[in-house]
Amino acid sequence: MADLTDVERMVNDWERNAAEKAQRYQQMQQQVEQISITESVASGAVAVTVGHNGMPTDVRMTDGVKNMSPDEIAANVLRAMQKAQSKYPERLQEITTATVGEDDTTRHIVATAVEQFPDAPEEDEPQVREAPGRQLRVETEPDEEPPAPPRRPGPPAAPKPPSAPPASRRRGPSDDDDGEDFGDQSFLRRD
Repeated sequence: MADLTDVERMVNDWERNAAEKAQRYQQMQQQVEQISITESVASGAVAVTVGHNGMPTDVRMTDGVKNMSPDEIAANVLRAMQKAQSKYPERLQEITTATVGEDDTTRHIVATAVEQFPDAPEEDEPQVREAPGRQLRVETEPDEEPPAPPRRPGPPAAPKPPSAPPASRRRGPSDDDDGEDFGDQSFLRRD
């Protein structure tokens, strides 16, 4: 049977270890909250910084984006963000190893980050592809009605109702217009 001093020593050791471990986890949390990872793509034309939760905290662009279409800029922003987020699990692993060490909890934290954040893009620079020319497509209604199908013998057809007048454009302000379309009421709320 264990002697009372041995039990006291075991309890004291357990308390001290628990307090030290709690302090190490607190250090880990403080360092994780300071994570800031910046990555760039397109020869540095687009850079994105992600914070401790992997969400973007900053987006920067150089004059290099002037030669890109809006779709290319958007794609490069997403690629830079993905590239930065892909570094997050590695950075988290470094912090957990340095503060708490490897245990079941830190392995779970890092494994969750690996699952949640994307892998790095496969290639740094996208292959140049020919962008389709800009197209403007305007659909119009025909000015004339299509020809009527041939008539079959029978009673005369009922007269056609008049067609609706064309939609009018919103009138502009005039001298007698006070500029308020809705009087004293907002169209967003009632007073």
